[in-house]
Amino acid sequence: MKKEKKTPIRTAVVGFGLSGRVFHTPFVDRHPDFELHTIVTSGIEAGKVYPSARIIRSFEEMLGDSSIDLVVLATPHPMHYAQAMAALEAGKHVIIEKPVTMSSKDMQKIGDRSMACGKNVFPYHNRRWDGDFMTLQQIIREGRLGEVLDFESHFDRYQPAVSRAEWRYTQAEGGGTMYDLGPHLIDQAICLFGKPQGVWCRLHFQREGSLANDSFDLKLFYQKTTATLQASVFVRETGPRFQVHGTLGSYVKYGLDIQEAALKKGKKPDTAGFGWESRRMFGVLNSVAGKEPLKIKYPTLPGHYMGFYEDVLASLRENKAQKVSVEDAILNLEIIEAAILSHNQKSVINL
Repeated sequence: MKKEKKTPIRTAVVGFGLSGRVFHTPFVDRHPDFELHTIVTSGIEAGKVYPSARIIRSFEEMLGDSSIDLVVLATPHPMHYAQAMAALEAGKHVIIEKPVTMSSKDMQKIGDRSMACGKNVFPYHNRRWDGDFMTLQQIIREGRLGEVLDFESHFDRYQPAVSRAEWRYTQAEGGGTMYDLGPHLIDQAICLFGKPQGVWCRLHFQREGSLANDSFDLKLFYQKTTATLQASVFVRETGPRFQVHGTLGSYVKYGLDIQEAALKKGKKPDTAGFGWESRRMFGVLNSVAGKEPLKIKYPTLPGHYMGFYEDVLASLRENKAQKVSVEDAILNLEIIEAAILSHNQKSVINL
């Protein structure tokens, strides 16, 4: 008996800046089980790129369309809370770009409202599908590192001047780099190790005129593991993306996942070879977990941001538990809040 084809999930993407243009519309457009129905934007670029999508300027008009199943919020993060609450009340499932909100309490309210409305909220922590991070997870699962003792993760760049999204830095409530890149690094640590026992942080205000942090040095303390998470805008020569050391070995990896760069160049997520990096970028695994010591270039798994949307689909169609939970997003924000408190008090904050 032929399986009946289900109607695609009708999706509206709100915002067509970097997030909407690079990280969401290409995936919604290319996945056969989603329909890129509406884009809410004040510009004209979206209509040129996606001529079959309905382009509107009004968020409220989009909410009034009962045929839309899923709303993707790719707007500035101070807008997320009000927009997410409105979308849930309008009977939509919601994907929220990181940081999902500006406070853990607001995210808790969104989670409570989603339960009351019977609709799903998906925090967009896409870097669980980075190729290097998935590779690290595989290495840990294989026991190559033994018990992880030291985890160091960097998201560094050289941007002495603010090149986009100036509101993040020119107003204190913009959140700076901690709210921009912090959620990525923190979510990967949560995925690997869970909730930390303590948080220590130093925020840096390095660019001239910055009212929000430009860089940070964050440490998460677990029973035996220390996770060091750093992001800086004054790194001209980058060091390792990951340095992970355990009782049986180490894994050191240079270079960022290549998906973002490919997407910015216009490559589509269903292009052959998308997400695969060259051998020269492979990380080094040095391990004594086997019968003989081993030091090799460990092949990087292909990055797969489409996996986020596959997870959304499985949750909505098959009622499977979503990989990035609302609770994960709340904990992420609690860690950010503890980091800011740690900086202000110059102390370790216990969670």
